[in-house]
Amino acid sequence: MARLSGRAGVEDDDMPHFEPIDFDDLHELLEGVDAKDDPVSAALELGVQETKRVASQVDQRLEELEQESIGDYVASFQSFQDLHKEIQETDHILEKMEKMLGTFQSDLTGISDEIRMLQGDSLQMNMKLRNRRALQSLMSEYVNSVVVSPTLVKQISDEEINEAYLEYLSELNRKLDHVKQQEMQKLPSCAQSTPQLEQLRTKAVARIKDFLLQKINTLKRPRTNLQILQRNVLVKFKFFTQFLAEHHPAVAREVQQHYVETMSGQYLKQFKTYVSSLQKLELEYSPTRADLLVSSEWQSSSGARRFLDNIGLGPSVALNSKGNVFSLSGRDAILKELEKDPIIAHTHKDKIKYYHEQLFRSHQMLLMDTATSEFLFLNDFFDTKGDHGLFVEVFGKTTQFFLDSLETFLVNCWDSVGLMLMIRIVDFYRKCMQRRKVSCLDSYLDAQQLMIRPRLRMVLDENVKSLRKACQQNLPLVANTHPTHPHLVTRRYAELAASLYALSSPEAGALADSLQQPLTQMQQEACALCRAMSSKLENQELGLVFLVNNYDLVLTVFHERHLPRTATTPFEELLKEQVQLFIESQLMRHFPDLVMFVKSTEPHVADVDESTARAQQGPPLGVDVQRMEQVVRKFSQSWNTETRQINSYVMTSFTNFSNGSEILNQVLMQLLLYYTRLQKIIAKSFPKQPPAFSHEMVTSSTLLMEIKQYSRSF
Repeated sequence: MARLSGRAGVEDDDMPHFEPIDFDDLHELLEGVDAKDDPVSAALELGVQETKRVASQVDQRLEELEQESIGDYVASFQSFQDLHKEIQETDHILEKMEKMLGTFQSDLTGISDEIRMLQGDSLQMNMKLRNRRALQSLMSEYVNSVVVSPTLVKQISDEEINEAYLEYLSELNRKLDHVKQQEMQKLPSCAQSTPQLEQLRTKAVARIKDFLLQKINTLKRPRTNLQILQRNVLVKFKFFTQFLAEHHPAVAREVQQHYVETMSGQYLKQFKTYVSSLQKLELEYSPTRADLLVSSEWQSSSGARRFLDNIGLGPSVALNSKGNVFSLSGRDAILKELEKDPIIAHTHKDKIKYYHEQLFRSHQMLLMDTATSEFLFLNDFFDTKGDHGLFVEVFGKTTQFFLDSLETFLVNCWDSVGLMLMIRIVDFYRKCMQRRKVSCLDSYLDAQQLMIRPRLRMVLDENVKSLRKACQQNLPLVANTHPTHPHLVTRRYAELAASLYALSSPEAGALADSLQQPLTQMQQEACALCRAMSSKLENQELGLVFLVNNYDLVLTVFHERHLPRTATTPFEELLKEQVQLFIESQLMRHFPDLVMFVKSTEPHVADVDESTARAQQGPPLGVDVQRMEQVVRKFSQSWNTETRQINSYVMTSFTNFSNGSEILNQVLMQLLLYYTRLQKIIAKSFPKQPPAFSHEMVTSSTLLMEIKQYSRSF
């Protein structure tokens, strides 16, 4: 009840509060109402009676249940009594266990104290054991480093030198290093063992020296693969050189010097043999000074024969043994094969001939790989720590041989394309060595560049001078050829310039900048020579055709080589200028009256517009109507014949048919333009009524149809 009252109290606090209601008036009203008359009152009265009856039934049932509960409790009394007894017995047992646990706890406390004592004793014993073992190790190490066992003496003195010998030598090296320590030399035991160790050291040095000299001498055998012998044999015994360097530097220098002399001679001999075998594969014909753009021998007594030799038609040299001096002709393919294996001479005997740059690439590739292998071997075997001194001693004669050979070759080299390719080859191998992080050939590659680049510039300057000299000395036109066809010098220049532009691509780096000046000079001199030769022709028109053909040839070669716009633009402008002059020349030759009348009359009608034309009473001042009529009649009579003559002349004059077709179209379109301008002059001169001769005029559509017909038939 207390819980209920408390809960009720909580619920009363949480519920909202209402004002008290007075039901007295309600009772009075209900009592004043007759239940019989009011059905609501009757229903309420009946409900109250039913509630009282149900409440009495509930109370009666509760009394019955209470009696039954009391009976059940009385019946269960014995069970409650047994449960009480069991609880008391359990409490007694737990009390005994508590006493036992207390006794066990006191015993554990005593044992813990004993354990702590034992642990302290154990730590002390461990410390003593460690100290004794450390002392034993030191003593054992000392004894081992001082005492020279008979086994070690036998191993050093008598055992075969192989990979196992390295272990014996390492043990001896440790003993020698130990007795060299300053604090060890004061001990009597060290002083006693030092003489015996010195004897073993002397014996080991002598045996190692003989062994290394023997192995180095095997490098002199013919057909020996030096790199395999170095890597598979000598490198395994690199500790020998370290032992000698530490314990007998004089012998170490002797072995090193013997290696230098042996390998220096071997490399020089092998590379000389290889280069000599490659020279047998070189093209028989080598460009000379006569192979400039303009040869000075063309005008000599034997000029005809020399000229035929220059173009590859001479009887002295077979075509398959002669290279192209000016054109790439696939020579640049070598730039994509720079990492290809070197040429093996004996497999190509009497089969294939090579340009000099191909042979140059081959032996330089072999030199680069060999130098890289040798540098790494020296660094590993002699522990040079990256120093170049020993490498220079070994490879100095070989690199000097190549520099001397290059100098001899350059003295008589006039092949500018080959020189360009050689520069690109050297530059590529420099970058290759940089990627390998091996710099032993840097000075050698620098020396090559310093020799090849000036020679290339000199050859290019001589080509420029040959053009300038030919212009000054009035180079004759090529015999037995049409005078307006492209000159041989023009083709040579186009091929050479295209080759130089192609090889001086952005990948060439600074090389492209150094070539810009000679290329510009060469272009200027070539154009000046063409102009000079064109002026020697019979008339100006032939000179224009000659210039158009030559400029078109240059552009054709440039476009075939896919040169950049910077190279083609100057000649495109020159060609456009000469074509315009040729067009005007053709029209002045075949339609002079039309061209001159239009040019002279247009200024007089320039100010005439539609409004002024209606007001004028006749042709404007300055307009010669009679001459106008003559021009119209002459044009209508001769235009067809003249256009056919133009077509025939263009077809026979220009060597490039596509270029000739384009020029013919431009000539005819310019003719149509002049005729259209004539029609405008007539329209402005007679705005009200066409002149009497207007019916004789050729229509523009007729001219246009004729132009289309010529375009299709060309």
